[in-house]
Amino acid sequence: MSDVPRQEPRPGPPVDATDPTLGRPPDAPGLPPLLVPDVPFPPYRFVPGRAPHPFAHTGGWGFGASRPVPPFVARDGWRDSRNYLAGVDLFNRGWWWEAHEVWEELWHVVEGKDAAQHDLLKGLIQLAACALNRERGSDAAAERLLASAQEFLRRAEEGAGAPRVMGLDLPALRAAAHEVLGAPCPRVDAFHLLPE
Repeated sequence: MSDVPRQEPRPGPPVDATDPTLGRPPDAPGLPPLLVPDVPFPPYRFVPGRAPHPFAHTGGWGFGASRPVPPFVARDGWRDSRNYLAGVDLFNRGWWWEAHEVWEELWHVVEGKDAAQHDLLKGLIQLAACALNRERGSDAAAERLLASAQEFLRRAEEGAGAPRVMGLDLPALRAAAHEVLGAPCPRVDAFHLLPE
C-alpha cells in the first residue's frame, strides 16, 4: 500500500460547446471519411484548461469508466485494428488529445511485439501532442514533439524496411508534418492521415 495520499477528483471548467477550439464534429464537411463510423466520438474535445479532464475530473466524460485493453493486431492487419483506425478518425478531426490516448493504449499493447508498429504509434502520439501544443501556443514544446515524432516515424520506416507502414506513407507524412506543424499556428487544419 502506498503512503501517497489519494487525490480526490476535481471538477473541471464548464464546457462551452460553441468554442471553436473544441474540434470539428465527426460529420464535418470536407474531411476524410470515418474509418470506423460506428465508434462514437466523446461529447467534447479535451483541451487543457478549457474543458474538464475526461478521466480525472468529476465532470469528465470518462470519469470512473473502465477502459478495456485493446487487442494486439499485427502491423499487416492494420485494417482490422479498430483502435488504430479510431485514432486516425480522431486525429483527422482535430481531436488531438483523444487520438493520443487511443494510440497510447495500443502502443502499450504493441510494446515488445512489433518494433516498427511501436515506433509508428509513438510518432503518431507525438504528432497529436505537437498539434495540440501548437493550438495552445506552447511552441517550444511543439518543436520538441515534432522533432521526436519525425525521428520515431523515420525509425518505423527503417524497422519495417518499407516507406509505408500501417497504410501510411511515412516520407510523405514526415514532409506534411514539417509543413503544417513546423511553425506556430492558432489552429491546425488540413492535416489528415490517409492510410491506404
